Amino acid sequence: MKNSNKSIKVKALFILLMVVLAGYSCKKGNSPQPSTKASQVAFGVKAVNSSTILAASTSKLAVNSVAPVIQFTAGVANIAQFKLEARKANTSIEITTRNLMGVDLFALTPSVVFANLDTGTYKEIEVRVEFVQSADNSAIPLTLKGTFTAADGSVIPVEFDVNENLTIKAEASNVVLHNTGNLSSIVQLHLDKIVAGITAADLNAAAKTGGVIIISNTSNISLFNKIKFNVEGCGDTQVNDDHDGHHDNDGNGDDGGNSGSGGSGNDGSNHQ
Repeated sequence: MKNSNKSIKVKALFILLMVVLAGYSCKKGNSPQPSTKASQVAFGVKAVNSSTILAASTSKLAVNSVAPVIQFTAGVANIAQFKLEARKANTSIEITTRNLMGVDLFALTPSVVFANLDTGTYKEIEVRVEFVQSADNSAIPLTLKGTFTAADGSVIPVEFDVNENLTIKAEASNVVLHNTGNLSSIVQLHLDKIVAGITAADLNAAAKTGGVIIISNTSNISLFNKIKFNVEGCGDTQVNDDHDGHHDNDGNGDDGGNSGSGGSGNDGSNHQ
């Protein structure tokens, strides 16, 4: 009789243990998994619209003359940081990246630097590309090189150097950032806008250094001031989302930029 009672008690304890373990297993399996609140945003810059036909010095070109053209063929940017300001619902968010040096503006795949941003829908986004003057000229913020083809067919090398503080703004709206994919915000520099208001006569009259038209804050200064003013408003942003394919959301800029590499970085700071 005692053995029978002992057997019943052991079975009861075994059943109770199985119930407790089953309950624990269910609770563990049904517990909500933490959701990812942040995703990466890649910031970069690239040049577009590299060729521009300039206004001729006369209303009609001479016979056998060609349309004067400025053609940019190379460009390098040394960017102090990207700054993003955005609005999501009633919240304002600001993030900044580390620098991005030696950016080839004509590369097929733009160099990027990363920062983290909370997922969600952003009604307004403004991206600022911030350049800072190089004290020793070792990392000039923005350099563009190309050629000027005059009406008589002669071709003259052109170089545009900006070694001053500069900010380029670009905007986008209604951008959705998912937690299952990353976002890229590439600021496009419209080179045709950079030379807006510059005529063939301006370049024909420009001073040359070693046969090159150098436009900087110490050479052809009047042209430099015109072009620098144009640079500040030459950008718009191309936003690509790799969630369920690629989607573009372009916005136009309305006004007038640490250590890193020309490849990619992964530092960023969030301020909310």
